[in-house]
Amino acid sequence: MTGVSLFDPGRLGRITLKNRFIRSATSETMASERGEVTAPLKNLYRDLARGGVGLIITGHLYIHPSGQYFHRQTGIHDDALIPGLSELVRTVHGEGGTLFAQLAHAGSQCRVPSVTPLAPSVVPNALTSRLPVQMTTDQIEETIKAFGAGARRAVEAGFDGIHIHSANGYLASEFNSPHANRREDDWGGDPERRSRFLFSVYEKVREAAGPDLPVTLKLGVADTVEGGLTIEESVDRADRLESMGLNGIEVSCGVMEEVSDSCGTYAGVGPWRAFQDWMFHRLAASEGPEAYFLPFAQAMKKRLTIPVILVGGLRKTETMERILASGDADFIGMARTYIREPDIVHQIQSGRRGLVDCTSCNICIMHEGLDPLQCWRKSKWKLLHHAYCRFWRDRGGAH
Repeated sequence: MTGVSLFDPGRLGRITLKNRFIRSATSETMASERGEVTAPLKNLYRDLARGGVGLIITGHLYIHPSGQYFHRQTGIHDDALIPGLSELVRTVHGEGGTLFAQLAHAGSQCRVPSVTPLAPSVVPNALTSRLPVQMTTDQIEETIKAFGAGARRAVEAGFDGIHIHSANGYLASEFNSPHANRREDDWGGDPERRSRFLFSVYEKVREAAGPDLPVTLKLGVADTVEGGLTIEESVDRADRLESMGLNGIEVSCGVMEEVSDSCGTYAGVGPWRAFQDWMFHRLAASEGPEAYFLPFAQAMKKRLTIPVILVGGLRKTETMERILASGDADFIGMARTYIREPDIVHQIQSGRRGLVDCTSCNICIMHEGLDPLQCWRKSKWKLLHHAYCRFWRDRGGAH
């Protein structure tokens, strides 16, 4: 699959996408308190579909009440949610879009005060500072079944495919990690036993999806904590999943020490983050942390034949084109860019080149639990934030 361009069609299983752009999942905090689809959430997805992106992956949908990440997260844990999810699918299809449901359990990163976080082992979560409870065998098996039930609901709602979340420190990636999973039973210890949870989840999802519906996976390839997961182990895990019938893989980080571990190569959010980018990368005449998960994608491409989705700070059209042309990845995943410019794909197709508007200031990350997903340029601070972003772009463009 080498030598492709941004607007060549691409396949994920039986689905042919109209281009190589994928909207990678990001939490929206736009559902009701019960996890129901709302009108603002449908409007967000309508704009994404109208913008021309080849595939939209939903924000993570929690498959069980114990796996809710935060308030107003969209759920797929109850049959009562299927009608609303069906409306979301129809909204995207009505604009000619394709939509995959991302299934997830938050694990120890649960931020809902009334929910006790669950994890493979009792290891404090560095992001939440909460101490989880070690899951019993019954709870593990119940959670695996919940992934299967979530997949069934996604099929009934009419989604075009299913995307399993096994990255960014959520439950499935915690089971993969030797840092987070310190069990010595059938669910932990060596890489094979640590893989058991994810393989079992995939089997349940595939059973519900059937042989034809695409099933893809977001995999945390390496942890950023000491004693964590390595690239080599993750490539072996991905190879096994391909042999089991997986249709595509998106690369990302695993268990994290800082939120910014999934957003770049050093800490910082907001103005201080942008200042760091300018100081350490603009003055050093470096491109900055663009395409920072590229080594993960390259490692996967050496072993796998299924498509690889690259996400992580892709901010220049030239970088996107170069990665596809070289065969280092098969699809370009972006999340924050679509928050700022949901029509960026149409703009690029019309001839736009160079930097996108998103500066990766990461202020949008701060919305969780406070406001719906938005770029601050579109909020009550629109003019101030616009001036702030233009200031950094005019000095070389943060990524």
